[in-house]
Amino acid sequence: MRQLPWLALRIVTGVCALFVSLHGVWNLYGLDFRIDTVISTLYCLLPFLSFFVFLFAKPPRMQVLMHAMIAVGYLAAYSMLNWRTCSVFGYCVSVGATIFLTLRTKAVLAAFAVLVLSAVGLLFDTGPAAKSKSGVTK
Repeated sequence: MRQLPWLALRIVTGVCALFVSLHGVWNLYGLDFRIDTVISTLYCLLPFLSFFVFLFAKPPRMQVLMHAMIAVGYLAAYSMLNWRTCSVFGYCVSVGATIFLTLRTKAVLAAFAVLVLSAVGLLFDTGPAAKSKSGVTK
């Protein structure tokens, strides 16, 4: 009975993770890597890794931890690039406002959705490790 909600959560999580990864690839187009090379690389690399973490990170708790690092790192890198842009053009209000504005973008929201859905998926986990922890064995 718990398998159906877990499967639905995994499908939605996978779609969100794929969107985030494709957005990371799309970010490569037109980005100037000569300025803030490390931040620009993180801005493209972190979201790109989202779908691969979804597919290949096997322990669910490790997957949640990796998605948390991706989401927070992506928000930080994206906010730094947004701050760089708005400060050059002179329309920055505050650092907090820039972070909040960045948090409202679809790609960052999707990265945090992957994190939340992965964490909720732990509640419905039907894998062998979850069965052994609950005392249910074959």
